[in-house]
Amino acid sequence: MQIKTITLISLVVASFFFAGCDRGRAQMGPEEANLLGIATYEKGAYSNTGALTAAVSTDELYPRRNVSGDKATFLWGLFTIKDY
Repeated sequence: MQIKTITLISLVVASFFFAGCDRGRAQMGPEEANLLGIATYEKGAYSNTGALTAAVSTDELYPRRNVSGDKATFLWGLFTIKDY
């Protein structure tokens, strides 16, 4: 029983080690957080929204002068809240 447990733990640790995931810390890439596509948050995105999304800008909701360029997308791109 202990050998099966040790083997399972070592396989999980090896899969994390060899996955090559940088967890969004790439130097030139955008900073992004994704929760199974249900909710996605991008810092400093400043990218166009698609034609099939209901996009709302934060300056439409309340007046601001200092925008951050962040974008939050919900339900696989169906709704988008952008700060630019």
